[in-house]
Amino acid sequence: LAPGSWLLFYTTMIIPFFIPHSGCPHQCVFCNQKKITGESRQADAAAIPQTVRKYLDSHTGQEPVEIAFYGGSFTALPFESQRTYLNAASPFLASGKIQGIRLSTRPDAISRGIVSLLQEYRVSTVELGAQSMDDSVLIRSGRGHTAADTRNAARLLREHHFTIGLQLMPGLPGDSSETFMKTVDRVIELQPDFVRIYPALVIKNTPLQGLFTAGLYSPLSLEEAVSLCGSALRQFNQAGINVIRIGLQPSEELERPGTIVAGPYHPAFRQLVESSLFLDVMRAEFVEQRRDKGTAVFRVNPADLSVATGQKRSNVTVLSLEFGIDVRILPEESIPRGTIHLHVEPATHDGCPP
Repeated sequence: LAPGSWLLFYTTMIIPFFIPHSGCPHQCVFCNQKKITGESRQADAAAIPQTVRKYLDSHTGQEPVEIAFYGGSFTALPFESQRTYLNAASPFLASGKIQGIRLSTRPDAISRGIVSLLQEYRVSTVELGAQSMDDSVLIRSGRGHTAADTRNAARLLREHHFTIGLQLMPGLPGDSSETFMKTVDRVIELQPDFVRIYPALVIKNTPLQGLFTAGLYSPLSLEEAVSLCGSALRQFNQAGINVIRIGLQPSEELERPGTIVAGPYHPAFRQLVESSLFLDVMRAEFVEQRRDKGTAVFRVNPADLSVATGQKRSNVTVLSLEFGIDVRILPEESIPRGTIHLHVEPATHDGCPP
């Protein structure tokens, strides 16, 4: 793989509708969808056409457009509720104004009957909130489903040619770096089309806050989460599985003081993860060409410059301190995205670069 092969991009325009907690039969320890999504009310099906038209009127790009139902367990809703939402969305699909309908749901809310309903309305993408493939972690997190449910749902959806996404959450109660990386291995075996990775956060007014306050749960540190997600990102992309999001989408509600009680939140979390992978590659490249004196000049595509440099030039600082050498990271148009070229400029006799 090229050094930057973790850099994959998702270019579909999403028109989101949130149904927080709707259809969910369980209270997961980490979940407060109203805080996470910033949406306190369930989407009104009658208002969907007007909202979609507003999005389409402002859409000037060439990327495909999809309607998405997020925030609850869509296929756990009563059939008539599912039909009401899908009836509001399907005319835009029939007319060609959108190219797909996607939804998120629980792994144990997928059955042959559900699949038939989704096929009837030409739903194209189903995201499963797997979170973990370790049953003990799922039990301690109050998920109410098993790893087998995720495997069965993914296989049934694959059998009927849906695009499949899996959502994962490292750092849950009972989880560890070892168990999460086993989850990554098991997810790769299922060959989803894409994954999302959301490190567990302690959100206000959740059972996890109670566990944290009582000293019964410790979230990942930011450094631990970045390292773990970096390892997962590397493995998923080696397997050809696109990681379309890492870390929660920043929102006004999520960033309101007190919403996040503890945990590895950062508004640019994915950038931290990708910067850490660039750092690993630059470190390895420099070790191969190591010189005692001089300047290490890394050249990257201009679009990669900020990620390669790191926030507040952190990668430059780390490499300079670690190897005792001057480090420069420069943009160059001819360098392919995700690729790093290193040239070590030798020092002159006075110890300075020429």
